[in-house]
Amino acid sequence: MGLITLFGVMAADVRSLDGVWVVAEAEYDGNPVPPGDLTSAVVTIGDGRYAFDMGDTHAKGRLRVDFTRTPAILISEEIEGPNAGREVPAAMEMTADGWRACYPTTSTTAPDSLKTEPGSGRLLVRYTRKPGTAAPVRPLRVLLVLGGCCHDYAAQKELLKQGLEARANTTVDIVYSPDASTRPPLPIYGRPDYAKGYDVVLHDECASDINDPAVVRDVLAPHREGTPGVNLHCAMHSYRTGNPGQPAAPGTPHALWFEYLGLQSSGHGPQLPIAISFTDPASPITRGMTNWSTINEELYNNVKVWESARPLARGRQGAGDRPGQNDAVVAWTHEYGPAKARVFSTTLGHNNGTVADGRYLDLVTRGLLWACGKLGEDGQPVPGYTATKP
Repeated sequence: MGLITLFGVMAADVRSLDGVWVVAEAEYDGNPVPPGDLTSAVVTIGDGRYAFDMGDTHAKGRLRVDFTRTPAILISEEIEGPNAGREVPAAMEMTADGWRACYPTTSTTAPDSLKTEPGSGRLLVRYTRKPGTAAPVRPLRVLLVLGGCCHDYAAQKELLKQGLEARANTTVDIVYSPDASTRPPLPIYGRPDYAKGYDVVLHDECASDINDPAVVRDVLAPHREGTPGVNLHCAMHSYRTGNPGQPAAPGTPHALWFEYLGLQSSGHGPQLPIAISFTDPASPITRGMTNWSTINEELYNNVKVWESARPLARGRQGAGDRPGQNDAVVAWTHEYGPAKARVFSTTLGHNNGTVADGRYLDLVTRGLLWACGKLGEDGQPVPGYTATKP
């Protein structure tokens, strides 16, 4: 599977328009359109398709939106109706109570703004939800980032996508590089807006030698602005901007990635079973979960656990008492940055057998729902976010 078109933003954000809409007001050539001319129109949108009904006029078609543009570009392709086979581009933007679109009536290109003026031939329409209707619950939009050294990401990307979508109302888009080095050329680098249109970013990359602080800051940019994060296994050993074995001082380039994670790890021991103990049964993420042992896995060490992190589970591997080495935190939550983005992380997940394990997928799903504010105190998805796919 290759990269999604950067990165499924168009497919993801068109769902922001799902619902039943009516015209609140309209303007043509700089003048208000009299009430009654358009206010009987009803537009029903779902899954990238629309139906338009106004009096005796009925039309159906497809929609696509490019939210990477400002203003966004909305393309309506009529399939059934008086203009079947025609595409109409429009400039559009979301508003507090709906959305606006500016349509050209005398050209075939989208306007460069949402303004009309005499002679412009533009129609500006503001839509609000039809009274008595509510916004449909849309799936959580998950951006899964994988690639790099030492793991079977080709298989694990599908295991994670299928596992998450089977457990919660989610749509998982994948950014994947087959490059197996410690410098995978992931296209998120240099793009601080890479998570635009997504509810959460799931980091599962292994990129230990991507160490330019400017690149790391770009990876962190969405999370600094409040986008939740979920981090699996080798994500903890990525973006090392200093000696990973030396405890990082807050506020330094060395601490960039660790301050986001809430925990610093520098390495792991041999592949042996890990006995997992849930240490915070009050957390909705772990509520009702029972301790278990993995297959052969890598136990990541703990160089430093931030005071603001909340450990949820520990893993123990082998005999002896070496805290932070053979007995370490393996799952935790944290809040990051001024926007206090919710962050869930687990160091588990090296081998395919673990990633495919239902207990592991349950843990990751709960962590993701918690990060997005969609997990109830009982450990179950809040209404609307249970799985919709078989």
